Amino acid sequence: MSKQKLLESVADIAYIACNSIYYSGNSREDISDFIYWAEEFEKKHKHTDWVQEDYLTEIINFSDSKLKEARKNILNASRNHTQKS
Repeated sequence: MSKQKLLESVADIAYIACNSIYYSGNSREDISDFIYWAEEFEKKHKHTDWVQEDYLTEIINFSDSKLKEARKNILNASRNHTQKS
């Protein structure tokens, strides 16, 4: 995977997260997640022909799915913490 493509994916995922008002409460963890997700996205689309596929649609759908999963994990962690208190 090229460094440029990875950096673009990180930037796009961060931009999408910002537009969806995502913040876990830990910005360092969020950035780490965005980098990991970008690597995952690039591996998944290693052989994708972006002339045939729409990059923005794919990165938006991928990011939305990851953000939904992350929000669910945050909510579950919060519920578990509340139940233990």
